[in-house]
Amino acid sequence: MQDKIEIFRPGTHRAENGQSYTFTEADVAAIAGAYDPAVFASPLVLGHPKTDDPAWGWVAGLSINAAGVLVATHEKVAAEFAEGVDAGRYRKVSAAFYAPEDPANPTPGAWYLRHVGYLGAQAPAVKGLQAAFAADAAEGVAFADAAFPTSWGLSTAAQAVRSIRDWILAK
Repeated sequence: MQDKIEIFRPGTHRAENGQSYTFTEADVAAIAGAYDPAVFASPLVLGHPKTDDPAWGWVAGLSINAAGVLVATHEKVAAEFAEGVDAGRYRKVSAAFYAPEDPANPTPGAWYLRHVGYLGAQAPAVKGLQAAFAADAAEGVAFADAAFPTSWGLSTAAQAVRSIRDWILAK
C-alpha cells in the first residue's frame, strides 16, 4: 500500500446527494491546511459508510502535490486491508467531507475531511486520480480508464433482472 495517495482534486464534482460543488486550487489547499488529526483523525474505510463501520487506518496528514491534487498520508493501517488494496481489490478512492456549515464539522466554517473511502467496483465521482495500490502508482493509471466492459455490465444486469423475475413468478 502506498504511503501517499491522491484523494481529491480541484474542479466541479457531483456529490452523492446530486449537488455539484466547485473547488478551486485555493479551496483544496485550505482543506489540506485545516486538517488536524489531533482535532479529528479521518478514517480509511471501505466505500462510504453510513453507520459505525470499522476504520482500516487513519489519515495522518494532508498535502498538495505539484499538480494541485490533495494527497493523504496514512498510519495504523490494518494488514489485511493493505493486502486487499495491494491485490487491486480497491483500485479507487473517494474522499468525503464535512461541509463548512455542517454542525458535526470539527472545524466549522471550513471544509474538513470526513473519511477516505476505498472503492471496489463503484466508480468514483472524481476521475483521474492515481490508482490506490502500489503496483499501478508508478505508472500513473487514471481511474477514468478503469471501467468495467459494457458487455459484462449489461449481461450481469440482465441476469439479475431475470433472477428477480423468476423469483416473483415462483411466489
